[in-house]
Amino acid sequence: MPDQKIDHNLINWNEIAEKSWKSLLLGNGFSINVWDRFGYKSLYEVAKGDDVENSLDAQSIALFERLNSTNFEEVLRVLFHARLVDEQLGSPQSASIEDLYTSTKNALAAAVNYSHVPHDMRGLPAINLAFRSYNKIFTTNYDLIPYWAIMHEDTWRFKDLFWGDGNTFDPKDTAVNADRCVISYLHGAIHLVELPNGRTKKLTANGLDSLTSLFDLGHPEYFPLFISEGTSEHKLSRIKRNDYLRFSFEKFQALDGSLVVLGQSLHKDYDQHLLDALRDSNLGSIAVGVWPHQAPEEILVYKTRVLAEIGRKEIYFFDSTTHPLGVQELRHQT
Repeated sequence: MPDQKIDHNLINWNEIAEKSWKSLLLGNGFSINVWDRFGYKSLYEVAKGDDVENSLDAQSIALFERLNSTNFEEVLRVLFHARLVDEQLGSPQSASIEDLYTSTKNALAAAVNYSHVPHDMRGLPAINLAFRSYNKIFTTNYDLIPYWAIMHEDTWRFKDLFWGDGNTFDPKDTAVNADRCVISYLHGAIHLVELPNGRTKKLTANGLDSLTSLFDLGHPEYFPLFISEGTSEHKLSRIKRNDYLRFSFEKFQALDGSLVVLGQSLHKDYDQHLLDALRDSNLGSIAVGVWPHQAPEEILVYKTRVLAEIGRKEIYFFDSTTHPLGVQELRHQT
């Protein structure tokens, strides 16, 4: 049992690495360590800016504001349903709706392309190797780094459960051998889409050039399935409405044994559903990575809050830069 005296000190990962850590929860801090541009708080803000081609036009921005949303998935879904209604009425607004849909989806593709690390990132072999230490990996990131990493080498080790017809997820077909590692995208990802029948499909993407094709204008019925922002309540509501997200989150809630948490802010406004799941789980030990390059007072506040939220668990706070998935060597240089 670690000393639960609260101070700003962080242990080195090597001090606890030999313990049996079988599950991993990754957050955006992991991706930011690889690529600075993942530090943007909002794809919507990127899509509005002058740094991207095909930025959101005035009509698209007005629709986001009318819906009081910054989530592309919600806006694209509204436009898809508007198209269906328009067709039923004889298509009097088809051109306007199509232009708005195309503009919005192109802006999303441009924002992702601008923000995303290139496929030639140098850290994939090291990330792949580090992933092999775990039986279960959960990530709240929307990016392709985990997907590229598991596809880099020894792909047989990793399972994402998208082996149904047409790379879809089937909740009745999820059995995995004990020696495999299952990766779960708790908030979706940019290579996942929801079909009109509610099923979730995985799109394949190997390189940067194919990122744009993830938002194929030829398939307006493909809704991007990733929750890049929003309150914890909003995220949990979206999770409950999709069979894949719901299944993945229930597996996270059912965790026992030990868990490593890396790159997660665990902020109550945005991550309370994660904190509640950790608190109510049967986990015995949790190792929480903390970014060391912040004021001691901030570290102290973070540790105090996590201890108060998660409750009586065996909790270790370690320097995230000492973990194989947090080292500076993973950073991609342009």
